[in-house]
Amino acid sequence: MSISLKLTGSFDPVATALRRISEIGTQPERVLTPLGHIILNSTRKRIVDQVTPDGGPFAALNPGYAAAKDGPGILRGRDYQNGLYGSLVTQAEGNVLRWGSNKPYAAVHQFGAIIKPRAAKALAFSIGGHPIFRQSVTIPARPYLGFTAADREHFVTELEGWLARAMRR
Repeated sequence: MSISLKLTGSFDPVATALRRISEIGTQPERVLTPLGHIILNSTRKRIVDQVTPDGGPFAALNPGYAAAKDGPGILRGRDYQNGLYGSLVTQAEGNVLRWGSNKPYAAVHQFGAIIKPRAAKALAFSIGGHPIFRQSVTIPARPYLGFTAADREHFVTELEGWLARAMRR
């Protein structure tokens, strides 16, 4: 036994939906831009919560530095427009989404660093008005950039929404 099916009428809505779906792949910036805002908000929330992308706490600040620093918490200045937090940006170009900071110290906080004097015998700085001299200073990594399971879920939900909207217009 065989069954055959004959369809008649206009298939324009199907063709239009397929074209819209293909545009997502050929013009990914339209999708990546809102995804960039999702990951930017997630990164900012981690800074406020002082947690790394894997959920661990940021390494504590030196107590003397913490008492004298300008602004609350770690990686934030006196308000949310300053510090690393305020410098975060996102950029969608082609099929690439980037986010991060152009601050010169951004990588130091993401990966950690050992600071040594270039020409002098020691580093000289003050904390809380007290002069400090050291051969080196270790700044622990405080990773703030990353992609979590929750970020993936948000991305999938957003992509599903884009596909659903493309199919029903």
